[in-house]
Amino acid sequence: MRKITIYGLLCLVLTTFSCRGRKHDVAYYEMMIDSIRKAEQVAEIQKQAGIYTDPVEAFFDTIQRRSLPIQSAGADVGRIGRFSSVPPNINEHFGYPANARLKALALPKAWRRPVILVCDEQDSINPVLSLYIMDQNRQPLDMLCIYQKQNEDKVDDFGTTFMEYFITSKYEITLMQYYQSHEPSLKPQLEHARRFTISKEGLFEELPIEL
Repeated sequence: MRKITIYGLLCLVLTTFSCRGRKHDVAYYEMMIDSIRKAEQVAEIQKQAGIYTDPVEAFFDTIQRRSLPIQSAGADVGRIGRFSSVPPNINEHFGYPANARLKALALPKAWRRPVILVCDEQDSINPVLSLYIMDQNRQPLDMLCIYQKQNEDKVDDFGTTFMEYFITSKYEITLMQYYQSHEPSLKPQLEHARRFTISKEGLFEELPIEL
């Protein structure tokens, strides 16, 4: 990628000066390429030292990371890993307003695209967990909610619905939604199950579940 960038810049410089009718010798252009390389090296050294000029790049590069697989932890998201607090100015990258309380955890890349697990803590008792696939500009390509707990009223009962999930090392994501009656003696009932994977285009793609 670095070689491509240098080559592209060189072509742009050559084209610009050619259009203006100005000519330079080979040594001049070699000096320009050398300057570009040095600038890239300085940027890489600063990055390794934790020095960033772009706050967005700083957040996504230093966020806590977690390997796969991941098993459902319910509302106890601390069992999954150590989430990083999302600064207010980064919330918009996940489609949230600046006052949203978010935490995030980086997962392994899928098809070279960043995958971020985001925890919405607006309701501290019942957080919402969502998977985000990001593009190279740190903008979301797709999103999938994997955990949420909500109150639900039925014709003959009332209780809550909640989700359980499992993510394999190959990004096979199984989601199961349960209904729990208000009667503690009744066990949770499975309402439906769905399975997803991540496509080469960076989108969540539903898979059939073999019964």
